Amino acid sequence: MLVAVALPLAAQHDRPHHEKKHKDITELVSDLSSSQKRKIESISKESKEKVNALRASQKAVRDSIAMYMDRDGDQSASLYPLFEREATLQAAINREMYKGKIHIDQVLTKEQRTEVRNAAKNKTRKAK
Repeated sequence: MLVAVALPLAAQHDRPHHEKKHKDITELVSDLSSSQKRKIESISKESKEKVNALRASQKAVRDSIAMYMDRDGDQSASLYPLFEREATLQAAINREMYKGKIHIDQVLTKEQRTEVRNAAKNKTRKAK
């Protein structure tokens, strides 16, 4: 059972967070005004900084989890709060990413939002 829990944790450590997974919104929308582009870049930069800080904290928690998992004996008293902290950080990352999306959506027109969503759907289909 320990192996079943430890392997996914180890795999999480190996996944690079810094690789670019998606194109910038500014690359997906063809008719952004310069004002929209500046606002989106500012929102994206701020959100990325917050997410990166949260991910750094999450990595530290995951490192602590891995350390306790390697120890002999029952480490539940130490691990359970760390599991909760990791989950809380993941929720905070998801909230921050969603908050950034909402702010960007407020900058885009309805047609531009549709263009972004269609580009995301097409990328998902190509990946399958």
